[in-house]
Amino acid sequence: MHELSIARALIEAAATAARDAGAQRVTRLRCRVGALRMVDPRLLGEAFAAAREGTACASAELDVTPVGLHGRCRACDHDFSISGWDWRCPICGGEGEGLTAGDELELVSIDAETSDEG
Repeated sequence: MHELSIARALIEAAATAARDAGAQRVTRLRCRVGALRMVDPRLLGEAFAAAREGTACASAELDVTPVGLHGRCRACDHDFSISGWDWRCPICGGEGEGLTAGDELELVSIDAETSDEG
């Protein structure tokens, strides 16, 4: 299950960012995951819950935003949602090219707490 390795990478990145900012613990992570990454958000959440124990993210929540496939029409330059692997432009019927969304795996933001001292 590659969700576990993704969860571990998110935790490591969040913990490093929190430490660099002087934070004591991470309370929330927000990430975007594209459809091409073939990540099951439920499995990612379960993997995150298991992997966060003993880390700066031990009590953190994980928010996952799925991102669908989008392409750009080479004829009219329209950016459109790809449904059922149909790459035809819904405006002009031209062939789409260049994926503009759907391959993301991004840690978008974290919420963290600092100690009350100092």
